[in-house]
Amino acid sequence: MKKIALLIYVPVLLISGELKDSLIEAKKTNKPLMVYVMSDSCAYCEKMKKRTLSDESVQKNIQDFIFVKADKNSKEAKQYLPQTRYTPTTYFISSKFKVVNTVKGYLGKDDFNLWINDSKSKLGISTSTAKTPSHISSTKSERWFYDVASAEDYAKQVGKNVMVYVENKRSKWSKKMRTETLSSKKVKDELKNFVWVKLQKGSSEANAYGLSPKLAPTVYFRKADGAPLAEAKGYFGVKNFILWIKYAKSKL
Repeated sequence: MKKIALLIYVPVLLISGELKDSLIEAKKTNKPLMVYVMSDSCAYCEKMKKRTLSDESVQKNIQDFIFVKADKNSKEAKQYLPQTRYTPTTYFISSKFKVVNTVKGYLGKDDFNLWINDSKSKLGISTSTAKTPSHISSTKSERWFYDVASAEDYAKQVGKNVMVYVENKRSKWSKKMRTETLSSKKVKDELKNFVWVKLQKGSSEANAYGLSPKLAPTVYFRKADGAPLAEAKGYFGVKNFILWIKYAKSKL
């Protein structure tokens, strides 16, 4: 966030590279940006570009944004965007260069349209969607991934494991565990070596990976290659959940 804030103070004439025209246009027209960050080594960048960003419904939905693609390793991306560790990453940025949403990993057209709508809502732009689903609007942290494949790919890149949190958005215990237990500094410290994924119980993504628990919340601890480590069923407070994390680590 600190890096993006620098844009406000950098004279327009000093901005160069692929982002130049888009940044200048955003400032002049008071129009927000959607920056899609890619890399040559990215396994899902081209897939998302072809399947999601080229979709007619997505193309129509992003008409209120200035759309620009950026290479993760370019000088301008490193200087003017927040630190980007995983690709693809999509930033939704106001005309005053405030990041309103960060979307990490590959998403299909339906989920990506939800993020576009949520970004529009935060920017005061009207949207045809009356209400954004809770698994999008309630998530303010940039910590979460929303598909297992992208999370596993990232985990392999950085030498981490994967924690998949399956919740029921109608369950008060799911909300309590996400907002209290998983928000605890002690828990976050214990989970430093895990990439976080959040899925809804019964969703196609959860079912595709056989993550179909009877109880929600349920937390699956997995290696980057998908091998299981531990499965914590139900709600846990901070102290007991840390015991589960340590148990999962003991299986590594």
